[in-house]
Amino acid sequence: MKKTLLLLALALSLSANAQQAVKAKKIISHTPTTVQRLSEAAQADNTLSEADKDFVIAVLDSAERLENKAHGAYDALMAYVQAKQLTPKRREEAQKMAEGYMQLRTNLANYLHSELESHRESPGSAKILVACSSFLEPEYIYQYLSTYPHADLPELAEMRQQVASVAAKVPGAELIDFELPDEVGAKHRLSEYIGHGHYVLVDFWASWCGPCRQEMPNVLAAYERFHERGFDILGLSLDNNREAWLKAVADLGMTWPQLSDLKGWKSLAAQMYDVRAIPFTLLFDPEGKVVDTNLRGEALSKKLEELIGK
Repeated sequence: MKKTLLLLALALSLSANAQQAVKAKKIISHTPTTVQRLSEAAQADNTLSEADKDFVIAVLDSAERLENKAHGAYDALMAYVQAKQLTPKRREEAQKMAEGYMQLRTNLANYLHSELESHRESPGSAKILVACSSFLEPEYIYQYLSTYPHADLPELAEMRQQVASVAAKVPGAELIDFELPDEVGAKHRLSEYIGHGHYVLVDFWASWCGPCRQEMPNVLAAYERFHERGFDILGLSLDNNREAWLKAVADLGMTWPQLSDLKGWKSLAAQMYDVRAIPFTLLFDPEGKVVDTNLRGEALSKKLEELIGK
């Protein structure tokens, strides 16, 4: 439901140009001939058996049809919310359309999961992973590759590198240590703040991020409630404007340490932890190991209650 509401909010807020950009980000194919090209490449691959070739071609064809249904539903949703002002009744209908779109995306993901799991021994699954990677969750790809017998195939090299950051976010993972400037330009390593006997929430955010600002009261409440009992926060901003960053820190009442290299999405912090959406959080234990990720709202306080006590 949360993803559906976010989609509806997106549909209501995107400009025409932004909508076109979103529509252009096809899950599998970026041109009408991509699936055909991938199928032809599979057919010509002498390392695949005939059965593997048939598997790859069939999955790509079915996945493309499911994807086209999802994009058709997305286009219909965008057209609907732009046609007229949304009355409560039209907003309710748009909500149903958004739910339908999300279900179609889920259907595609479930189909891919099923085919990949039932063909785990096939080298053809590598081609499905590469072709459909933008629809599969990074966590799923990481788990799949960890037991996939053909994970060392050259065509999966880039994917292995991309999902390596997932391993850094699973419970029990050690801190990835790196250096960033603070508000006055002095550089600090994350290890200065993490692994010293306290629970530490690393909060990836930015001044321009509306959801980050909306979430901040929950973060502040958790800090005020648990700080004296061993809970700290480290803010890692994906801002690229120093003045906006510092103003947001003051306006939102964030009294904990803040670091940023002011490179936006190209920030070292985002690169090291493969952060693609914010707000995003990592909760570390007193020894500096990951406890949980992306805790928001009441979930953060409930987790801290489990760890520290009410």
